[in-house]
Amino acid sequence: MGYGGAHGSSLFKDAPFGVFFRSFTHQRTHRGTARAAREGSVALVSIRPPLHLSSPPNSGDPLLLSPPEAAMVSADTIRTVIGIIGNGTALVLFLSPVPTFYRIWKKKTVEQYSAVPYLATLLNCMMWVLYGLPLVHPHSMLVITINGTGMVIELAYIALFLTYSAGADRRRVLLILVAEVAFVGAVAALVLSLAHTHDGRSMVVGILCVVFGTGMYAAPLSVMKMVIQTKSVEYMPLFLSLASLVNGVFWTAYALIKFDIYITIPNGLGVLFAVGQVVLYAIYYKSTQQILEARKRKADQIPMTEVVVDGKNGNGRY
Repeated sequence: MGYGGAHGSSLFKDAPFGVFFRSFTHQRTHRGTARAAREGSVALVSIRPPLHLSSPPNSGDPLLLSPPEAAMVSADTIRTVIGIIGNGTALVLFLSPVPTFYRIWKKKTVEQYSAVPYLATLLNCMMWVLYGLPLVHPHSMLVITINGTGMVIELAYIALFLTYSAGADRRRVLLILVAEVAFVGAVAALVLSLAHTHDGRSMVVGILCVVFGTGMYAAPLSVMKMVIQTKSVEYMPLFLSLASLVNGVFWTAYALIKFDIYITIPNGLGVLFAVGQVVLYAIYYKSTQQILEARKRKADQIPMTEVVVDGKNGNGRY
């Protein structure tokens, strides 16, 4: 039966003509759809896909990111900022020996200075550069940049040391330098050829970085021992202790935001050692000032090498 039959009459009777017409012509509005549903008309299904915040359009609007994605972006941004600040504090530490090497350059001799701290720092930097390579631990550009810069600075120090040292000292430094380069090259070759995953490569290199990094950060323990014995912080500059503390804090935070145990361990220990140095500085600051003042008074006194009595010196002669 056509639309003039019972069903057609019922449809026109029960549903307002405007709603039916909009349904028939597919002009879907919220009001018409709801009304048609209530009146039993033809069900209308929108062909327009819903907008999901978890699948943002190509506009790239950050406001359309889902909460987990927004949190991840925020954490990555904070981590990058902290890493940049950490690079700045590490650069200050790398440049701190400049006055020492300026003195060596002026005097044309290394005097009693040792090259061991600079060789140790160079090895540490080379290992961290290896760790940060994309083939070992991806997305570690900040680690590569600061340790690559440290490598260049330490090599400059060692070059000056080799220039102004002589004999056995020069040969020993050169031998250690060659051994370090060979060691890092061997580690790189073995790791890249035998370990076939990022996790395996980063674990091997990371453990070595922890060992060498901890040794480098533990070096000030000998200075702290001397401070306790002499009750003087004269040879433990506060500036370097504070710079070490700030550097350790920022790099520990960097490692904790996106957890990296190999960066966390040495830098966490560095924070503890730096805090210990600052505490010692606070304890022995006053006694250091007293020692320095006593030394100054002694230096200002006129040395009495001869005692003159009745026109004669201590030897009984005029």
